[in-house]
Amino acid sequence: MKTRVVLTGILAIWGCTVSGSALAARTVETVSKAQFGKQWAFVKEEVQLQCTKDHALFVINASTLAQYPLDEKAAELVKTKKMAAQPLETILLDDPDNAGHKMSVAPFIERAQQLCQ
Repeated sequence: MKTRVVLTGILAIWGCTVSGSALAARTVETVSKAQFGKQWAFVKEEVQLQCTKDHALFVINASTLAQYPLDEKAAELVKTKKMAAQPLETILLDDPDNAGHKMSVAPFIERAQQLCQ
């Protein structure tokens, strides 16, 4: 009887742990050009958006695993050498409607911020 109570308690604790993990927010999401259409800002057809535990936002090239800072917090982590990343400009498309400028990353920052919640 005592063994059954202990086993039941262990299973209950394990179940709570698994449930808590399942409810944790995703921190990486794959997005594609098809989803964003003319707003697409990247030279790759598909990238991953990431929110770190510090709520810094990065873009990841899934084929090379190179990451690029998407917001000021991420850029600061790279600048202070707390994270390694490539310059964001290297993966951005030129804006066809605004000569000499890159495409806006605002829609991707907004989407990545949702991963932090």
